[in-house]
Amino acid sequence: MKPIATLGMSMIISFATASSVKAENPTPYKLPEVHSSAAESGVLLLGDYFDGVRDFSPFADLLTERVQDDENTELINQLTDFASKYLGTRYRRGSSGPSSFDCSGFVGFVFKNFGINLQRTSRNQYNEGETVEIDELRPGDLMFFSGRSGGKTRVGHVAMVVDVNHDDGSCTFIHASTSKGVVYQKFPDNGYYSKRYIGAKRVIPDTTPKA
Repeated sequence: MKPIATLGMSMIISFATASSVKAENPTPYKLPEVHSSAAESGVLLLGDYFDGVRDFSPFADLLTERVQDDENTELINQLTDFASKYLGTRYRRGSSGPSSFDCSGFVGFVFKNFGINLQRTSRNQYNEGETVEIDELRPGDLMFFSGRSGGKTRVGHVAMVVDVNHDDGSCTFIHASTSKGVVYQKFPDNGYYSKRYIGAKRVIPDTTPKA
């Protein structure tokens, strides 16, 4: 004799199957209303059953974090896509767009469009978010560099990562360059930006569980 729980589950699956067959194989004949109601109730019960399993699963927190990760991925993709629309926009010191930008004005403009308000200057933006090591960069992270003057430890420029190559450890960032306006730049470049790199920050929370 089957256990009651197994029998109940079998009945629910049977109801759900009947409903599925009914939907996939339409017929001019209608089931009596009471039978249709029973089949629909079976589908609802089956859904409730799996909701309960998910809610009480020891992996429930991981499932929630996965959803959050998916949401972050979507946000990051939207950020990078939105930023790319301004490629070629001219540089202008003190400008926050949309017809011209300086470096921090551009980054602030992009993030503000998605409800994330950053401070105005690159130096102050460097005080936001969490520190990220160079080998942990992901799209959406901010990279900071010293300016042409002010020493190698004083923040004077900011850019946003748009792509990471895990094979060779390089990345591509988008920024408002003083000479070319909004452009993409590879890093490391073994030149100007490599010599002036100060650090990176993550202003979009990282929901990935750490080992």
